[in-house]
Amino acid sequence: MNKDLTIVFSSYQSQHLLEGFLKDFDGKYKIIIIENSLDRSIKKKLESKFKSVEVIIPNKNLGLAKSYNLGIKKAKTKFIFLNNPDMIIKNQSIKNLIACAKKIKKFGAISPAYRNQKIFKNFEVFSKKKINKSALFKKFKIIEVDLLDNNFLVDKKQIQNSLFDENYFLYFETFDFTRNLAKQGKKIYVVKKIRFHHLGSSLRSEYKNLIIKTRSFHYSWSKFYYLKKNFNYFFALRKILPNIFQSIKKILIGIIKLDFRLVQLSLLELLGIFSGILYLKSFYRPKNT
Repeated sequence: MNKDLTIVFSSYQSQHLLEGFLKDFDGKYKIIIIENSLDRSIKKKLESKFKSVEVIIPNKNLGLAKSYNLGIKKAKTKFIFLNNPDMIIKNQSIKNLIACAKKIKKFGAISPAYRNQKIFKNFEVFSKKKINKSALFKKFKIIEVDLLDNNFLVDKKQIQNSLFDENYFLYFETFDFTRNLAKQGKKIYVVKKIRFHHLGSSLRSEYKNLIIKTRSFHYSWSKFYYLKKNFNYFFALRKILPNIFQSIKKILIGIIKLDFRLVQLSLLELLGIFSGILYLKSFYRPKNT
């Protein structure tokens, strides 16, 4: 088993995806899964089937930020790869990522790139960066970026005093985390030669309503909180105004068309926005109904 890396997952009823991943990675790395559905049968099943897996059942649904922090604290290795169950990556890609991380000193986070960047990019670059012309950077097409989303590798020693902001439940927490590291002068990298595939959702189809309701509230809340925290309150208010008008428009359309599902989801968007504006916590936890 590789003693340099622990893979940490934040999961909610994602065992159907995790099992495929674990078949390839079990025994190669220590794997920690934070199971936020609180379903103990998942812990029993996965731990009995896979020898290097530890499933942690928290007291409540922690969301992504708290789950990652818990996994980071539990991990004993130098490197930690933070991943979601719907991120598909090969073992050789993980090995290459570790090899890059070992040769780059004091980085904040380093990530593979999305397989098809015309569809989705898991990073943002806002300012021109100095190009590193070393052999390693050329071979793997490593670039410095400002923000990362989704899965990435961290050095526990470098980030132990800069963990995820636990005010987030879902959305924008990885942007905030890597932005904070960059502010501290720690480099954020993307390795373009190492690729992963993002399925888009880690939940089964019967959880579709849960996904939609969760996103409606938390994306709105987290967007306002992220902008308020990293810029200022009035900047966040200006940026969120189009979302308010769009939600109100959808409510009116839903009423006219008698589409009460659209009305409900749009009201949840507004609830998330105004909860952020009024400094309320990200409190909403929908049920799968």
